[in-house]
Amino acid sequence: MRLTTVLFAIFMAAPLGLVSGQDVATKTSGQARPIGAEGDGALLEIRSYNLKPGERDRFHERFVRDSLPLLHRWKVDVVAYGPSPQDNDTWYLMRAFTSLEARNRDEDAFYASPEWRDGPREAVLAAIENYTTILIRVDHHTLEGLRRTMTTTTSTPTVASDLEMLTRLNADYIDAVRTSNVTRFEQLLARDFLCTTADGSFLDRAQFLEATARPFTLRNLEAHDVNVRIFGDTAIVHARTTFTLPGGTPGSGRYTDVWAKRDGQWQAVAAHVTRK
Repeated sequence: MRLTTVLFAIFMAAPLGLVSGQDVATKTSGQARPIGAEGDGALLEIRSYNLKPGERDRFHERFVRDSLPLLHRWKVDVVAYGPSPQDNDTWYLMRAFTSLEARNRDEDAFYASPEWRDGPREAVLAAIENYTTILIRVDHHTLEGLRRTMTTTTSTPTVASDLEMLTRLNADYIDAVRTSNVTRFEQLLARDFLCTTADGSFLDRAQFLEATARPFTLRNLEAHDVNVRIFGDTAIVHARTTFTLPGGTPGSGRYTDVWAKRDGQWQAVAAHVTRK
């Protein structure tokens, strides 16, 4: 879908509240409940990037691998993103906020954070020629329609779409650990899944699901520095974790997950967890 088409649809269907035009600034986890999910409206930020020639594929891959998980950890509601069919150098990002004040507060905090400034910021800015930002007020149905565009605009079987899918699956895996969600793990895990746990136990799929059904005792589990590497139909995910132990002591660890693409679907086939 062209960005211009998206904008036209929004302007025709949504209660409009145009807030700003050209941006002149060089600002460029578990994920929060999507804004507008229960019928309330939202302030939609639409950002159109003009990228340097030849940079778009790398920009998209870097966003999915580095920036998107970071935005999720900062509870920023990312609605849609991706390359625009308009040309070979245009890319768009849509984010939703409850108000203009919330948008300014959340973005100022995100862009000032060490995670962003010491992380992907330099590489992201180096790929951008310029960008334009507009803000409009949209209703619930418009916002959910825009979210659904992601299921059609990311369906091409490219490395970038595989990276995006694995990033989402990794987030689902961590969320299933937090919530002891056996049903989600039954969908994520291959039948021959094996796991080495933090205490050295070696579990098959059935044993892992049985252990998952028990209440999870760690609090505030978060994944950081997620690194997804794809080798054809195999992928390896590395990440570090932080959490709070039952007694209130901070803890940390690392995990390595192996995923395999079978019949067009990515499934977890192995996991190794360490904690200290």
